[in-house]
Amino acid sequence: VPLAYNAANKTVFLYIVSLSSGNPFNFNGTSDGQLKIYIPAGWHVYVVYTNQESIPHNFNIIANDTPTPNNANVLADGKFILNVGTTSTSYETVGIASGQSASGLSPAIPAGYYWFACGIAGHAEAGMWGVLISSTSVTTPYYVTSS
Repeated sequence: VPLAYNAANKTVFLYIVSLSSGNPFNFNGTSDGQLKIYIPAGWHVYVVYTNQESIPHNFNIIANDTPTPNNANVLADGKFILNVGTTSTSYETVGIASGQSASGLSPAIPAGYYWFACGIAGHAEAGMWGVLISSTSVTTPYYVTSS
C-alpha cells in the first residue's frame, strides 16, 4: 500500500494509531512485526502517532541489534533514531494518554533494517512493534501487513 511522501524533501509521512479494539499492544491494528514499512534509503520519516488505547503508549524508531524485541527495555536491543510521545530518557514510563497525538521527524535513515516499537517497559515484548526497512532499491514508500 503506498504511503504519503514528499520526494522534494525526501520525507515519508506515517500516520500510526494504537487502536482501542483488539490487542492493546498494536500499531494500526497489527502487532508482532506484522506491519512492515519500506522507505527509500536516506529519507526522513515524519510520524503522527495517536493513542486510542486506555493506557499510555509511545512510538520509537530503533536501530536494532536483534531481529525482534526481546527485552523489557527496548534500548537493550539497539539505539533510538526517533522518539514520539516520549523522550530518550523517559521512554520506559512516559507515553501519550488515550485520545492524544504526538508527532516527530526523524533524521535521514540510512539503508538498513529497523523496528518501531512502544518503549514503555514490556510493551514491545508484548507485541507492540513493527519493522521499518530503508533500502536503496525502494523508490516509492509503501507498507505491507502480514498475519
